[in-house]
Amino acid sequence: MLRWIAAAARELVEETGIWLLESGAVVSVDRPSDDRVFSAVLERGERFAGRSLQYFANWITPELLPVRFDTRFFAAEVPAGLEPIVDALELVDARWIYPRDAFELADTGEWEVAFPTRKILGFLASFASTSDLRDHIAGRSSVEPIQPRLAMVAGRVEILMPGDPGFDEAASAEPDPALLPTLERTVRSEPGTHPETGLR
Repeated sequence: MLRWIAAAARELVEETGIWLLESGAVVSVDRPSDDRVFSAVLERGERFAGRSLQYFANWITPELLPVRFDTRFFAAEVPAGLEPIVDALELVDARWIYPRDAFELADTGEWEVAFPTRKILGFLASFASTSDLRDHIAGRSSVEPIQPRLAMVAGRVEILMPGDPGFDEAASAEPDPALLPTLERTVRSEPGTHPETGLR
């Protein structure tokens, strides 16, 4: 867990210039990369506020996809008015936004929002306040990985979540040879999120 928190704090500095320090969150154009981030904090006489990062989700790419990720999501509070400074390399734009507004931008096609991100936004939107979200995360004893499965349904690629009809069967079923070619055509032909799958 400590390695994930350290990686999250480092990436936040590298990509947005936001430093989560024990003395308070600040933003700075001074953002060294890799382990130099931690050396820079020590040189300031500071420490990262690791406990301010709350781990709340772990998404794993379906097994059938050729490029896969094992991604952990953290939540953190920062003071109002603290504006990120994007690195223009890995991150090209940033803004603070309510989950419902992100959904609207996705639904109009202005933003491309991947399936896991939609689910994360839906989770965040279910809380009335930041404090409610923080208390909920703090009250959880563990974070279970979420790994969707893919299946061909009526000629379309469907994402199946745990509990969805057909999810268990998809684990033992022989992969449909049309699945990846269909997914590839979907990705190439749709300018935004595919209406049935939400995949890129």
